[in-house]
Amino acid sequence: MTKLLERYSSIVENAVEGIFQSTPDGHYMLVNPALARMYGYASAEELMGSVRDISKSIYVDDAMRLKFKQLIERDGFVNGLEYQVYRKDGSIIWISEQARAVKDQDGKVTYYEGFIQDITARKLIETELVSAKEAAVAASVAKSQFLAVMSHEIRTPMNGVIGMTSILLDTQLTADQRDCVETIRQSGDALLSVINDILDFSKIESGRLTPESEEFNVLECVEGALDILAPKADEKQLDFLYEIAAGVPPLAKGDETRLRQILVNLLGNAIKFTAKGEVVLTVGFQLLNDPAIEGAPERVRLLFSVRDTGIGISPDAQKHLFQSFSQADASTTRRYGGSGLGLVISKRLAELMQGEMSLESTVGKGSIFRFSIVVENVPIKPRPYHSSGYLSLVGKRLLIVDDNETNRRILLRLAQGWNLLAHAVESGPAALALLDSGARFDFAILDMQMPDMDGVMLAEAIRQNFNADVLPLVLLSSQGERAHIADRSLFAASLIKPAKPAQLIDTLAKLSTTRAEKAAAGSGGNAPSGSPLHSERVLLADDNAINQKVAVTMISKLGYRADPAANGLEVLAAIKRQHYDFIFMDVQMPEMDGLEATRQIRAHFAAQGKRGPWIIALTANAMQDDRDMCFTAGMDDYVTKPFKQPDIAGALERARAGRFQTPA
Repeated sequence: MTKLLERYSSIVENAVEGIFQSTPDGHYMLVNPALARMYGYASAEELMGSVRDISKSIYVDDAMRLKFKQLIERDGFVNGLEYQVYRKDGSIIWISEQARAVKDQDGKVTYYEGFIQDITARKLIETELVSAKEAAVAASVAKSQFLAVMSHEIRTPMNGVIGMTSILLDTQLTADQRDCVETIRQSGDALLSVINDILDFSKIESGRLTPESEEFNVLECVEGALDILAPKADEKQLDFLYEIAAGVPPLAKGDETRLRQILVNLLGNAIKFTAKGEVVLTVGFQLLNDPAIEGAPERVRLLFSVRDTGIGISPDAQKHLFQSFSQADASTTRRYGGSGLGLVISKRLAELMQGEMSLESTVGKGSIFRFSIVVENVPIKPRPYHSSGYLSLVGKRLLIVDDNETNRRILLRLAQGWNLLAHAVESGPAALALLDSGARFDFAILDMQMPDMDGVMLAEAIRQNFNADVLPLVLLSSQGERAHIADRSLFAASLIKPAKPAQLIDTLAKLSTTRAEKAAAGSGGNAPSGSPLHSERVLLADDNAINQKVAVTMISKLGYRADPAANGLEVLAAIKRQHYDFIFMDVQMPEMDGLEATRQIRAHFAAQGKRGPWIIALTANAMQDDRDMCFTAGMDDYVTKPFKQPDIAGALERARAGRFQTPA
């Protein structure tokens, strides 16, 4: 027994942690040398002799002694209680305590015993880490604010440059002069794109970008992004295709603008880095709801992939592709340019919308960027692509001629979904051989870009044996190609690629309803290839770069030239610099919103005895009060977001007619 006690005594005396026993009223009954050293005393005896009341002599915060007692009375022990204590010299250290209450036979606490560790070093490191983190966050916010301010300061004069080039383009210029001015405008647009990237990046970094949750049409969002980039794909003679899986919700609640921004960035990159071949966008979905949760909104994960046949990205470059200001080729002689922020912003935006982004790429073969976002499904009645003559297509025979395998597959899937009997071949000679064999069709869709025999050559060959009443032909071509078709009577209709399913079925349905209307149906697919350029000047004010591109593209297709502005201050500067007939004014913009800008415009021209430009509100708010505020501020018309090209066309027609729209 004596030897066992000696062993226990040795453990207490030589332990590296502090060990103690104390009475409930704060007197030490036992302490070991380690605890004495921890508290700055020469020996255990000195510590016990000097400290008469632990709560008054040891605790820095008296409340911690009370907390100790409350915990030990409730649980019978404390585990890892951290607090500060005084040492003999008055200095303060941090400790962590583990203790238990020892009770007699009657259940009364007779004393406490436990272990104490000095955690001062750990606390110091934690404090330094917190300070470092706070300093880093403050530096990041300061950097982002600086970037935002500088971007706005740079963007304002850039809008002046772009606006003045628009004026120059309307004057008499030589071919060389026009080329120089176009180069200035394109360079200005490129610089604005970089500035907008920096602004978005600064918002994300500083935590000031929150996704919206508004109802939007998924198909129109996707097609709007495609419309923006179709001319670039056309310039490079790329097949620009898209496919939306059956079941993708037509309407969803989410951030349409940010989704379109991601699509424009990924599709733009795919076109930029692809010299020949195709760029294909596919859209799918995945239901997320737990069927056990009744009445919860139906959540859907939208799945997007952008595939190209471009240069591809090496495994080493993929590792840092989503890092800020990083590119696959960072050398100064890189061919493609760019700020290196687009992919970072797109990935962060996808993550903000509860999604993710990934990459699969092979050098020399191409890349596939995949991303997802989570949206709420907005229940509506099923609305497949249809027209008034949809039922007339059932059982009709369709010939598809396209050298691109992906497009043949997409068109076949669409045709089968419309209950057409479709057959696809890869070339003009194959189509002629099929027709010569006796196969008969009600319509044929011909691609313009095919090797050896293009769409026009094939149409001429078909017309030698089949007139337009027997076999109407629909041409799929780019905007530029349509202008070079000498004999448009070869075709019953001509659609611009990528052909929209709704346009395609409308065209086929009209052809099926009556062959006598083939001339009218020829214009059913799309607007004429080139609208006459109107003399009126248009200013488009919207702080979102993607919305700017969408609206400017729509306005340009209607035959107007539009200049962009990012806020009310830029609008005021623009109207003082040059004359504008019409202004599309976003209501919610930073620095100065659309309502205040409109008031100042009206005051500016009223002082000169003039009325000023026709102002059209662009806003996502569709309540009557919102409309009233716009008209009260001095606006003339009102277009609700998300808008379509007919909405813009109607607003411009009303503006040209000079008719005031009154609140409904």
